[in-house]
Amino acid sequence: MNWKRIAVLCAFIIVSLGVVLSRFYLNIQDQHWADNSQAVETAYEKSILTKATRVESFYGDEPYKVVMGEDKIGQPVTVWVSDKEVHTEMAAEAFTEAQVRDVMAKKGTGYEIERVLPGKLGNDYVWEVFYKKDEGAGTRYYYDYYRFKDGTYIDTFRLSLQ
Repeated sequence: MNWKRIAVLCAFIIVSLGVVLSRFYLNIQDQHWADNSQAVETAYEKSILTKATRVESFYGDEPYKVVMGEDKIGQPVTVWVSDKEVHTEMAAEAFTEAQVRDVMAKKGTGYEIERVLPGKLGNDYVWEVFYKKDEGAGTRYYYDYYRFKDGTYIDTFRLSLQ
């Protein structure tokens, strides 16, 4: 076999593998994207949301899709969508993600925030802060919960050392 044939064969294998892997990824993500689209449609129908800008998944006592966006006059709105309910909060009347991050910054040093997103803990609509801190024996991950409306601290869940 000459080098030209080997190069063509390798290129064919790489392209074929790329096509197969991209189709596999798209098939896996299809359901996630469909769930997000359905949550946005539900938020449009059952709330004052008219423009969605972001959709996040929250898994607590029950799963929620949290849709962030705007109402018809451009006011920021957050909508929690589950199989059982649709709940809406105006961002202007609530604690913001930036304020939650400020609270975490004042908490001390050494915390590395992984994500901040709205959720629901028990009966409270909350900001969930997932973060980690290096401790002597390893890295520990935490979940802090703050009331969505006013930023009142609710609870911290501490995971085992990694």
